[in-house]
Amino acid sequence: MNEQSRTNQELIDENALLKQRIQVLEKTESERKQAEKAFQESERHLKLALEGTDQGLWEWDILSRKVVYDENWQRIMNIPSEGRCVDMDQWLSSMDAEGRAAFEIKMTDYLADRERYYEFEHRLQAKNKDWKWIWTRGIATERDSSGIPLRMIGTYRDITKQKQAEERLHASLLEKEILLGEVHHRVKNNMQVISGLLDLQARSSGSPELTGMLNESQRRIRSMALVHEKLYGSKDFARIDLAGYVRALSNELIEFHKISPDEIDMIIQTDSVIYVDINKAIPCGLILNELISNALKHAFPGNGPGELRIIINEMKNKEIGIIVRDNGLGLPDDVDIHQPRTVGLYLVNGLVSKQLDGQIEVRRDNGTEFRIKFPYELSEER
Repeated sequence: MNEQSRTNQELIDENALLKQRIQVLEKTESERKQAEKAFQESERHLKLALEGTDQGLWEWDILSRKVVYDENWQRIMNIPSEGRCVDMDQWLSSMDAEGRAAFEIKMTDYLADRERYYEFEHRLQAKNKDWKWIWTRGIATERDSSGIPLRMIGTYRDITKQKQAEERLHASLLEKEILLGEVHHRVKNNMQVISGLLDLQARSSGSPELTGMLNESQRRIRSMALVHEKLYGSKDFARIDLAGYVRALSNELIEFHKISPDEIDMIIQTDSVIYVDINKAIPCGLILNELISNALKHAFPGNGPGELRIIINEMKNKEIGIIVRDNGLGLPDDVDIHQPRTVGLYLVNGLVSKQLDGQIEVRRDNGTEFRIKFPYELSEER
């Protein structure tokens, strides 16, 4: 009787243990299904996120030299579904020479731990012979004992339209630069023609007073032509180096007035490279043409000796300051720069106030000093 009872008890215990194991298995299976569902949902979200960013996924088994792409690769490269698994040699052969060289450099830098990511842009030829620009970025997911990557994973993006837009923009800018350069060249040439005509008229006028007036007009035109000449010879058609322009203008005026460097020492002084656009350069050139010419003609009887110094500086509150200083005879006391009686000073006063929206003052101390300042949005050297 006791033995029979023990047998029944064992059966009851075994049934209970079996039920417990079944419950554990059911729970494990339920958790597995939930995990699988969560993984599928996560994978779906990742796919949607990549589609939203126009990016795809790739995985590279370095030992087998196989690169596997997602289905987005079929559309980009115009290939069948089996083409998503690409041999590394096949992938490299579809690149242009520049892309292969970039790949070697980027991979070398990544393997040497000089870069956190393997990332570069390259061109690939699709199945339909079209060239596609691809941006790719990846990172190692598995390495050997020495740290060499065995498997990598990353993303890619088709940037062909972006590159084509950049090429069109570059071509458009180049075309505009050529046209703008041609404009500056033609304006300079036209001004030189006018200057030449004035010179011919001055030579044949027979009147010293008229000859002087024509020569002054000729120099003013030449100062404007020099701006276009500098812009035409520059890589930047929008602005010129003000100090460089002043040096060229000063040299031409010294040559025109037949001044020897031993007679009058011309000094151009600046504490930085200052660029101005054509709207400021031309008024500055006309102003300096008048002030330098006046100093060369009137400040130094007998052409010297003396010193003419031009100082160009950046000032506070985004202003440019120009000083024209000579140690010559000095400006007569009855000359008022703000109510001038000569065409040259009238032109200077008008250009400073109306064209530059600036201010001018004169100091008579051991010669003559003109101080000009005007507002300008200073830009860094490019």
